[in-house]
Amino acid sequence: MVETSHRAAIDKPHPKVHSDADAPRHLAWGDLFQHRERPDPSAYQPGKEAHEFVQKHLHHPELVDFSAGHGARNSAEKSGETKDDAERRKEISARGDRVADILKKDPHDFKHAFEELDSMRKKDPQHLAEKLRKINDTLHEKGLLKGMTIVRDDRHGHEGWAVVAEDHGNVNPNHNKTMVSTSHAPGESAALKHHYSSMHYRRGHYNGWHQSVEGGGGAHGGFDKHAVGGHVPPGARRELIEKALQLAGVPVTEQNISAVNKIVTRESGWNPNITNNWDINAKRGHPSTGLMQTIPSTFNKFALPGMNSNIHDPLSNLVAGIRYAEARYGKHGMSGVARVASRPGGY
Repeated sequence: MVETSHRAAIDKPHPKVHSDADAPRHLAWGDLFQHRERPDPSAYQPGKEAHEFVQKHLHHPELVDFSAGHGARNSAEKSGETKDDAERRKEISARGDRVADILKKDPHDFKHAFEELDSMRKKDPQHLAEKLRKINDTLHEKGLLKGMTIVRDDRHGHEGWAVVAEDHGNVNPNHNKTMVSTSHAPGESAALKHHYSSMHYRRGHYNGWHQSVEGGGGAHGGFDKHAVGGHVPPGARRELIEKALQLAGVPVTEQNISAVNKIVTRESGWNPNITNNWDINAKRGHPSTGLMQTIPSTFNKFALPGMNSNIHDPLSNLVAGIRYAEARYGKHGMSGVARVASRPGGY
């Protein structure tokens, strides 16, 4: 008798379920629990609305209050997305749009793009890799940054950014890209100038500083259009190796000259602005860089004073790489570079 008297209430529409394209008709209260085990009718209490009973006994998801954004929240919870995930997704989208607006005005205005990324890094360094990857995806989807990628360029204890580009002249074009811009400042020291001042080759005076992206105008977020394909001239390579061996304290022999040439050809194809952004070092935020493909910590440790401000400088990178090879592999009468050159896996 009680059940019959409340049947009409059960069949009337739920007051907070709205009709839309996905729900062409109002759901009745009876629809919400017709496939479930029906509770004891005696549980109905006179004076209480039917929907109070259903909420109490069935806890059906359709009975959630859809007002005040609860529907979106419920949907997020169903998909496994937390509130923090949603906020991070929103921020990534906003950052990507702002960087896109900067590059739409000037496709080479990396200075201001880097400033936007600096703000992102300070706010949430924990998810930096994820955010940077998605921002790059956003830029590419918008047709921006064609053939280029923004990567981290942290060195000498200073956090920074760089833009690397495709370079089909690379020995390993699928693995390495060429740096064309960096947030770091140029830093040719007096010591480095001195070391280059005495170097000449058959085509005239050679200053390896200008072969680096910083020396070519790519520092401070600038753009070095000559960086891609900017390999050290073949005629300058032997003299550069001899100078680097001398500074590293390694005998300048034909075997060692040949070994260094083999290492550099294999590692970077003689492009001083190469950055490896695919291997485990890159995933850890320490990409291998320069002629000898040294990671920043190795370069910082083995570069000579006055030559340790620019990992992309050809002579500085060579010296650091040679000194590292000697420290790790030089023994039993064989130089470190000769041993590295003979190894199929390199370093």
